Amino acid sequence: SFLESGINFDLNMVSDCCIAHNDGRGLPILIENYHGELIDWEKLFDTKAKRIACQKEQTIYDCEGCYHLTDFKFSDERKISDFHFSHCRLCNARCIYCSDEYSGDNKNYNTYPIIKDLIEKGYYKSGGEATFQGGEPTLMHNFEELVHLFIENGTKVRIHSSGIKYSPIIEDALKQDKGSVVISLDSATSKTYKTIKQVDCFNKVCETIKNYSKANRDNVIVKYIIIPGVNDNIFEINKFFKLMRSFGIKTIAMDLEVQYARKYNNKDVSNHIFLLADYFEEQSKKYQFNLLTYSFILY
Repeated sequence: SFLESGINFDLNMVSDCCIAHNDGRGLPILIENYHGELIDWEKLFDTKAKRIACQKEQTIYDCEGCYHLTDFKFSDERKISDFHFSHCRLCNARCIYCSDEYSGDNKNYNTYPIIKDLIEKGYYKSGGEATFQGGEPTLMHNFEELVHLFIENGTKVRIHSSGIKYSPIIEDALKQDKGSVVISLDSATSKTYKTIKQVDCFNKVCETIKNYSKANRDNVIVKYIIIPGVNDNIFEINKFFKLMRSFGIKTIAMDLEVQYARKYNNKDVSNHIFLLADYFEEQSKKYQFNLLTYSFILY
């Protein structure tokens, strides 16, 4: 579906989607060397049409092996309904598992005029979803205005945030049931949080989570990324569950920091991580949380 009506804005390019897989495949590129210029939409849809024609015959090279592939009946409609924003490299945390490219430098561009142009020229289709990731989306140029533009035009938003910077527009989207937010807390104590995030903002993030939860607890997801040697213990996980209950959270996410594990242990993920994953699932049932999983699916 992203080949037909999706778009992903990355730091130096525009692609159909944001999924990289199988030794660098994925991210089918639509525009190279891109830095926020207005887009020739007809030219972009011509590129999509050629790609779709190839996809109908045989899976295109960039998409081979992607676990998101599904049977899909393509239409001739030239509209964008689903959006990914992956171009912001600004961040207010320094997570130990994150790439060094996410720094305080001004590494992003303004997408608001681009989406406004898309709408004004009739290439926009409501009913889809706009996903913001990064970096930290709340630090993007015109973030509040862009989210408002989507909400106003019938697109739901999904925002992956550190939670360090509270955002009125995120709370507004939650109250209107027009958006969701994912916050990666990864801890249950200030000490562990500081070790992982390398900033002393645990209490601030907890306040943000509580405020968002009050706005719409159904659409707030708090993530716990298991990091070998840091937060991979029963003590921290038990405290995390109790903390989430006190915040009124209904959905939690469990993830596995694969790259960090391999980088610092020089080996694949150890077995006890998977035992912790089982424990996470048991505790979720016990406390009646909805549980989402990410990287574990690949294993």
